[in-house]
Amino acid sequence: MSDTTLTTRLATAQDKPNVTRVFSEAGLDTDATLEGGTTYWIMERNGEAVGAVGLEHGDGVSLLRGAAVAPSARGLGLGRQLVISAVEYARGRGDRAIYMFSKGGKWESFGFTQIPLAVVMGDIPDAPQIQAYRARGERPGGSTWMRDLTQ
Repeated sequence: MSDTTLTTRLATAQDKPNVTRVFSEAGLDTDATLEGGTTYWIMERNGEAVGAVGLEHGDGVSLLRGAAVAPSARGLGLGRQLVISAVEYARGRGDRAIYMFSKGGKWESFGFTQIPLAVVMGDIPDAPQIQAYRARGERPGGSTWMRDLTQ
């Protein structure tokens, strides 16, 4: 793959169609992507969006919002790179914890542990993803996870 150029950069408002496409292809919710109080990254291979990840920020905590890789780029460890970058960013901004909702995956390998949904809903109630769930009268599906960033 010497002819492949892979870059990860902060996403801008102009990247929203690509972020939502990557999330949608992975079966992730696309409501409230790139809203205020968030940070998103887009991963490009030869100029084409092949991955995206986001963080929704609260007071000393963040919510990992989507970590997705396009089907054409799966199996190369790109999703792992995106998650690790987001965790390190949250740590760098001084967050004490990072939360996430997931319908699958081996999140223990990233240092996450399962926690009750109420913890996340209480600790970061104004996150755009949580607000979108509340507006629809829904609860996040799957499991709720946390990674302690103070250790």
